[in-house]
Amino acid sequence: MSVYRKWYCTCKGKPVELEYQEISEDERGEPACRYCGASQSSDPKHSVIYREIEDWED
Repeated sequence: MSVYRKWYCTCKGKPVELEYQEISEDERGEPACRYCGASQSSDPKHSVIYREIEDWED
């Protein structure tokens, strides 16, 4: 069993999943909100939350 986190932003009132930004073909940046730009490391409004998801496929 694996546990991983899904990140969300609540700036619009409902949780919206953060989207990864492409840096280059081989690299993805940190996930950020498409509306306000908040991310895990830059969250001035304190609107970023996460949920732990259990994966039983392992």
